[in-house]
Amino acid sequence: MTMETIVVTLLLAVLGGASLLLTLLTLPGNWLILLLAGVAQVWSMSGGGTPLYSGWTLGALFLLAILGEVAETGMGAAGARAGGARGRGAWGAVLGSFAGALLGTVLLAFIPLGGTLAGALIGAAVGAFIGEMTYGDRSAGSLVLPAAAAAAGRMAGIVVKLAFGTAIWVVVVVGALWN
Repeated sequence: MTMETIVVTLLLAVLGGASLLLTLLTLPGNWLILLLAGVAQVWSMSGGGTPLYSGWTLGALFLLAILGEVAETGMGAAGARAGGARGRGAWGAVLGSFAGALLGTVLLAFIPLGGTLAGALIGAAVGAFIGEMTYGDRSAGSLVLPAAAAAAGRMAGIVVKLAFGTAIWVVVVVGALWN
């Protein structure tokens, strides 16, 4: 193991760890870890060196990142469904979460880095609520449970995505050390 490999591994560990924090805040941290792995891969192969990771490893990490995105998106809708929402409420949770994350980043900027997360959770709840209101057959009070469940599902999705990101990060760091 060379000093260069140790430095690259430490950089991957620190920058990848910071990227995990971004994932927790609903930002593309898992994809940044993959980008870091790609940069490290190119670095390791420069000058005729051996690659840090196999193509299979990078492909598997890419698949984990996609699965994390699917889980994060789907769990907001699943939470709304678990709370009694129907189709429009579930879709409202998904769309509201995206819109809320964008608005939260801007309107809740006074909450350092947490505005995006708060916006996503509030957006999921509001989206589920509005989606259910379009049916017109339930009172507003009865829609609080599906809305709260949508926010809880979205938070659970973020935690699951963070778990995928942690797995990606560990493989990237250990793979760099292993070489």
